[in-house]
Amino acid sequence: MNLATLKHRVGERGSALIVSMLVMVILTLLGISFLMLGETENQISQNEIRSAQALYAGETGARMVKRWFDRPFAGTNVRNPPLAAMDRTLRMIDDDGDPATPALLQNGGSRPMYKQGVDLNADGSDDIFEKPYRGSLAHALLGTEDGPDIRIDESNAAAATFLAAVSNDLFGAYPGGPGSLEARITRIDIYSPPYVDVAGTWTRYGMATVKVHGRVVQTVAGSEQVLAERMVKAVLNEMPYPGPYGPLHSCDNLAFNGDLTVNWGAASAVGDSDLTNNHDKIPSSWPRVTPLGERADSLWAAEWANYMAAVDGEVIEDPWFRFLAGGAVADAPNANPQPEPFTWTSAIPPGDGDWPSHDNNPDDGNHSNVFQFQPIVSCPSFEYDLWKSIATSGDNDVHYYVWDNGTSFKEDGIGTAQTFRAITDNNEGLFFFDTVDGLAPYDNDADDEWDNLTPPIALQGGTWGTRGFVYLNTEEFQTKGITGRAATFNSPGEPWSDTDADGVYDVGEPYINLNYSTYSALYDDFIIDTTDAYGGGVMRNDKGPDVAGTAALWGILFNNGHFAATGNATYYGSVVANSGVGESSPAAGTPQLYWDESIIKDWPPSTWELPRVMITRWETDF
Repeated sequence: MNLATLKHRVGERGSALIVSMLVMVILTLLGISFLMLGETENQISQNEIRSAQALYAGETGARMVKRWFDRPFAGTNVRNPPLAAMDRTLRMIDDDGDPATPALLQNGGSRPMYKQGVDLNADGSDDIFEKPYRGSLAHALLGTEDGPDIRIDESNAAAATFLAAVSNDLFGAYPGGPGSLEARITRIDIYSPPYVDVAGTWTRYGMATVKVHGRVVQTVAGSEQVLAERMVKAVLNEMPYPGPYGPLHSCDNLAFNGDLTVNWGAASAVGDSDLTNNHDKIPSSWPRVTPLGERADSLWAAEWANYMAAVDGEVIEDPWFRFLAGGAVADAPNANPQPEPFTWTSAIPPGDGDWPSHDNNPDDGNHSNVFQFQPIVSCPSFEYDLWKSIATSGDNDVHYYVWDNGTSFKEDGIGTAQTFRAITDNNEGLFFFDTVDGLAPYDNDADDEWDNLTPPIALQGGTWGTRGFVYLNTEEFQTKGITGRAATFNSPGEPWSDTDADGVYDVGEPYINLNYSTYSALYDDFIIDTTDAYGGGVMRNDKGPDVAGTAALWGILFNNGHFAATGNATYYGSVVANSGVGESSPAAGTPQLYWDESIIKDWPPSTWELPRVMITRWETDF
């Protein structure tokens, strides 16, 4: 080794240490970067979790508001908001949805607050969440997003107390964790649904919009910190129950040659009808003329006062009954749309075929309430996909059943199979029983019968009764010798001639004054009485008296298959058969069908375990 080389190596002493230190620094920086990146990722993950938790809180709050509309009475919800917690003064009324016209602030008078002065149950307090949700400025939800009909905001002391209490009820210590993490609802707004311009007309798509703010907060040293906040909107629609307008509807042909009787409303058949051998079972009534619409009752009024005087004090078998057929009525005396028109004049006393009952022997009652070849007759719609989506929504009081075998089903397709009878007897709710394959009814072989309906359901003997809405996809439904369960039958309001076909009684429209005071049992007679003052004063009564009875069904039954018009049972509400009404063995028995007028007025009752509204759209702040 020469001297030059030795000097060079001496000059390199310590370089390895420097390189090592540089490597260590670089590695340390990389490690710190990875730690910081990991911490950032962890923080992002925590933020996403907190954001999701705030979103869940908002969704839960929206479902809670839905239930306020479903159950607008105390004791059945997590917690109902007191009036003091609801600010209704912010309401900006937008009654047309047109952005070109300004919304107007409520003034407590001609522009009322939402439900201002609406106390239908006479408890001294405005019925905020009760039906109706339309018909006037006070009833409809017409507020804007910035000027809602109702605001519950924690900036208001009473609202803050309520929101804290209801948040604790709903979430407790959720989500928990360090620093006392808590989910909280901080604001609820309720206002009009979305409007959409349809061919130049602004159209409401829903009943209301519910907007809820949810937060996740953390308390540190007595100070509350907001970790996440989300906003959720839900559009509410009324449940589409009011399809029926009478106790029995056939969407095809109809035949009830035995002893089945239909009471208190309209029966209809889209197709042909056979009422042979049933003359006395078709109730006589006040004479009628061809109706302006299937839901409009058109009473004969050519000589109203004279006829009223002639039949004053007489029994009227069924003041509300009429029969509408889209096709022919078998054995009708002619092919006229109204086979037996009422032609009485006051020049002669009522005679054969003129009376409102069959009991004026030897004279017969009139049947001007039977119509055929009526193009106005349609089938009340209960669309399969819509009702299946409602049944599978997971909401309270809705039940979805998958067919297992015979007449047995499993709720949501899991668990132990139960028979239809066991599932529904003495129970209340919305029950949807699916087809054998879970598909909408179809007719691939074109034989006019659905191919995928479940086997017939025939309930026989003993006691059976259910209450609510039953949606069936069975080949046929029949009850034989069934004793129903307790039901309260409310006789309809006094019939009137709906001259403008708007479905609403208007002052001046003729009505039949009934002596309801003589009606106290289900089979009592109704009496025409021109001076009766039932309900206070001589006026049209919107409701008749309640009477106790038993019913196998109290509510609405829809079947995509047939309904068998034989076998003993009493139904109170409405039966709709998509495939028709006919006789099935045994061709005997005396089934009775009574119309529940509340189905078109205010159904379901607020005390029933049935949803009144549904969520049709969700929207979040993302």
